[in-house]
Amino acid sequence: MPFVPFPEMVEAARHDLPADLPRDLSKVMVAVDVDGTLLRPDGASPRVRQAYRDLVEAGATVVIATGRGVNSVRPVLGYLQAQRGWSVCSNGAVLARWEPRADTDVEVLVEHHFDPSGAITELESSVPGILLGVEVTHRGFLVSQPFPAGELAEPGTVSAVERLRGTPTPKLVGRAPWMAREEFADRIAASHLGREHEYAVGWTSWVDVGPRGRTKASGLAELARRLDIPHEGTVSVGDGTNDIAMLSWAHHGVAMGGATQEVRVHADAVTGPVEHDGAAALMRAILER
Repeated sequence: MPFVPFPEMVEAARHDLPADLPRDLSKVMVAVDVDGTLLRPDGASPRVRQAYRDLVEAGATVVIATGRGVNSVRPVLGYLQAQRGWSVCSNGAVLARWEPRADTDVEVLVEHHFDPSGAITELESSVPGILLGVEVTHRGFLVSQPFPAGELAEPGTVSAVERLRGTPTPKLVGRAPWMAREEFADRIAASHLGREHEYAVGWTSWVDVGPRGRTKASGLAELARRLDIPHEGTVSVGDGTNDIAMLSWAHHGVAMGGATQEVRVHADAVTGPVEHDGAAALMRAILER
């Protein structure tokens, strides 16, 4: 995507905002994906940090909406220099509130688990030798084999596949580092995985699997009900296939400039890529309209 000066991105984002988005920011909820949206490989830019903090201080509810588990949101808040907030984690299966307390900084409000055994069977049949991991909230992953260095955001403990099968989890992941992403995605699509589960293939030969009916959209809808946020006050921004549900659900869904066409078609607008602070432009537009 060609470079666009930041003020022009803000103006374009402001032009795209729906006319009925509440002026009262206490009635606005902005859901922001993490990797490729809030964060670059080196963390959050100064513009993103400032826009995030300004939007929160102005009264909006800004939600970190991510495929990451709860513990992996903590460093994201660190990049944002924030201590309080909300997160929809594990692609919508976990809802958490962040606030420093004497004993902890996070309260898990909702956690949806599923039995991963059937999904594991489907993955092993579709991609023989696939690396598997089941998320255990606050404790990282149980993995069938070591994953490539740096790919799991939380610690992975190698365990027998039968133990993985018997561990209820909010998220199952599968990885085939030897396989091209296109072939991997085709094999997953040809499986029966989607009959009983939600799934999203990432930027590489990686798949997230979750409980049926639980997506970033379902988690955000649950939070909006808790906070009495009207649907016309909901905004979301993201770049991955696991963001498609929340882009479609939100009153105003915005794709990042780095998103593929597969993702963009589900959005109402497109902002700049993460390298050009597209998410910050959207947050600034909401503040300055």
